[in-house]
Amino acid sequence: MSNRETATIKDVAKLAGVSIATVSRVLNKLGVVNPETERKVLSAVTMLHYQRNAVARSLKLKVTKSIGIMVPEISNTFFTEIVEQLEHLLGPLGYALLVCSSENSVIEEKRKLSLLLERNVDGLVVIPVSDVGDHFATPPLSNTPFVMIDRKIEGLGCDVILTDNRKGAFDVTSALIREGRTRIGFLGGDAHVHTSVERLHGFLDAMKAHSLEVEKQFILLGGMTQKAGYTLMKQALSMEGCPDAFFMVNDMVHIGATSYLMAHESKHIRNSMAFATFDYLYYAPLLQFCHYAVAQPLDLIGEAAAQLLIRRMEGDREGFPATIVLEPSIHVMKENGGIVSGGKLKASLYDHSPRFNKVFS
Repeated sequence: MSNRETATIKDVAKLAGVSIATVSRVLNKLGVVNPETERKVLSAVTMLHYQRNAVARSLKLKVTKSIGIMVPEISNTFFTEIVEQLEHLLGPLGYALLVCSSENSVIEEKRKLSLLLERNVDGLVVIPVSDVGDHFATPPLSNTPFVMIDRKIEGLGCDVILTDNRKGAFDVTSALIREGRTRIGFLGGDAHVHTSVERLHGFLDAMKAHSLEVEKQFILLGGMTQKAGYTLMKQALSMEGCPDAFFMVNDMVHIGATSYLMAHESKHIRNSMAFATFDYLYYAPLLQFCHYAVAQPLDLIGEAAAQLLIRRMEGDREGFPATIVLEPSIHVMKENGGIVSGGKLKASLYDHSPRFNKVFS
């Protein structure tokens, strides 16, 4: 074998003086080879720089050990936290994650879905862009297990992992009301996104439960991105009689609205403003207008999605399609002016950040 040729399992077997089957048993750690033979095989692997061909192996076994992950946008920290949870759970099982963004576009979602299926992924975890879901019910996807998380598409028969968005929005809006805020607007969202609609319903439920008027001109939908938050905050403040409190539909809208206030509004306006938001992520206490935030159970979402996907890939169809709804909690940013009231609210502490145990370069 020349230096330019790639070593094969046959080359390893020849150098070690054993059969190809014995090399395979050693590499797959089946534990049925005597220590001396195992030492010879591993030595030959090292000398030849042998690397197993995952593509060839997957063609033989019809399993690629890869999972496709599709999220609406990579820049959204909530989505990347979910991906990290899945990596933590599926990586040790030998799965590689193929992560892609649909860029908040149904067209891109369809294209990226096709790309993942062309790569014969063993399963899919999807956070869909909208309520458009015909492309998730096509024949090519019928043999690929997939789990939807965070968002639901009505009428689509698939496993779904959700947070109780309506309850979370109700509780966090109620926290603002108990603080004494009686005029509250709603910022961000999309009528075609399940989570957005549920959060709007929760907000409206809370206003009704506390006999407060809903000022329709300050229910400002317009997207789930930082740009949407920035633009909608500007729009709200340009209108006469703008409220001094807002529910933010998600963390990206929250960041965008905060950016606008910090860059363009007076100290008087900033000092009077209070936000309640979905989601509570590790940087939430640093956003100074945030008084209350809905924390989704990221670890439980990841665990439920991974366990359900593994079951389906192993052929277990019991309870299909399953819908798992997890309960959120409410964090209070006391340092920003939030008030702890009621047993469901807990003060946010910086040392609870999931990032504190991570090492960054």
